[in-house]
Amino acid sequence: MARNFPVNRLKTHRVYTVWEVSDTLGCHKQTVTRWIKLNGLPADTGQKPWLIDGRDLKAFLGMRVRKARCKLALHHCFCLGCKAPRQPDGKIADYVQQTADSGRLTGLCPACGALMHKVVRRTDLEKIKAKIEVTVQRAPPRLVSRIDPHSNVTFARERQNHGKAQQR
Repeated sequence: MARNFPVNRLKTHRVYTVWEVSDTLGCHKQTVTRWIKLNGLPADTGQKPWLIDGRDLKAFLGMRVRKARCKLALHHCFCLGCKAPRQPDGKIADYVQQTADSGRLTGLCPACGALMHKVVRRTDLEKIKAKIEVTVQRAPPRLVSRIDPHSNVTFARERQNHGKAQQR
């Protein structure tokens, strides 16, 4: 699985060795060597230690992030099992409102049968309904309702009856 590395730790005007790159990014030196040999990270391999320009390294890591991202259509969800965007099986999905502006779209993956989830805006729901059948469900009830007072709130009436308040 691809890992996101902290690119902001790298300096563009600095030249790094393989050890320095692995120490800065928190990865193994063999990972950096593999990037150079197999994945096309530009480096000066004519002498030891191999030298890597910071600008090239930042561009290489940025390209890895851009390759990993995929743009989903409104009616598609990303299946974590298949690692691909898919339309829900049978063009059927459920929508559960989570906040005033957004909710969760849930469907089954047609390839592997796993549950797929996607957070969508309430305003986009009509556009999604034009492509697939969406069932709007009620959100599950909260364990604690918001109208109940917090347990650490004291009221004026309770303060008067409290033993320490009467001693004053």
